[in-house]
Amino acid sequence: MTIVILGSYDDLHACHMYHYLRDRYAADVELIDSRWFPTQMQLHFVPQRREGFLRVPSGRQLLGTDIQAVYWRCTHGVAVPPLPDLDQRYIAEYDAQGLWESFLKDLPARWVNSWQAQQLHRTKPVQLARVAQLGVAIPATIVTNDPEQVKQFAAAHPRCIFKPVQGGAHAQRLEPHHLEDEHLLHLRLAPVTIQEEVPGTNIRVFVAGEQVFACEIRTPHLDYRDDPQPLLLVHQLPQPMISQCRQIAQVLDLLWTGIDFRWTPQGQYVFLEANPSPMFLGFEQATGLPLSDSLASLLL
Repeated sequence: MTIVILGSYDDLHACHMYHYLRDRYAADVELIDSRWFPTQMQLHFVPQRREGFLRVPSGRQLLGTDIQAVYWRCTHGVAVPPLPDLDQRYIAEYDAQGLWESFLKDLPARWVNSWQAQQLHRTKPVQLARVAQLGVAIPATIVTNDPEQVKQFAAAHPRCIFKPVQGGAHAQRLEPHHLEDEHLLHLRLAPVTIQEEVPGTNIRVFVAGEQVFACEIRTPHLDYRDDPQPLLLVHQLPQPMISQCRQIAQVLDLLWTGIDFRWTPQGQYVFLEANPSPMFLGFEQATGLPLSDSLASLLL
């Protein structure tokens, strides 16, 4: 049986897990880049039998039933070559994407993480809503492109941050000049997520099945990703929080996740988001937590 890593050879985490599984466990592993399809990789699917295979550039043919687990590190979509006719390119791209997604959705493997979990992460407002329904504390939040709602929220919450709805940029503080009309006009182009700024320390919790590991991230930066050298320490979660992290992972269909919290001076953990494909090597190297092994155990 084969473990598939969806990623690319230029992704550090995909390559790390590829070699980790092969070297430590002698596992049969294939790293697959979605951009190989359709020019370098072949896909075959028979709907009435719900079976198929993919043939990677090396020539190896993998039956869907031979794939025991998939680590979805990242997928970049298909890569249809340029075509002079735009209508033909549109059809070719959507046909290729349709077969690729069909193969993934129907693959009878253990997904870390599943198609559904990946899609849920792309709709972060729903992710926040599902976690809030568990009784987990989340920041006061609006997701909007209505300028008046932005002004009202900022008036009610003197310290706010804003960030993209789906990701792709780091959080920033909402300053008075952001509320000027010339800036609010940008809401005609895209909505924004605005949240009350939660004071405290960043906590990253890794959940791998039943295993839960936590790190404290000490940094003066609003978004710790802007700090090239944050101080990373092992953090001891109280038992109720460990159970709550497992609940969050379960409601978001996540076997493997990195959950971000703010730990307030009053000792409350406030949920920010849960990532279905978290970067973990820096945390593992700084703290010694067995994150690679916990991920490998899910795939094996």
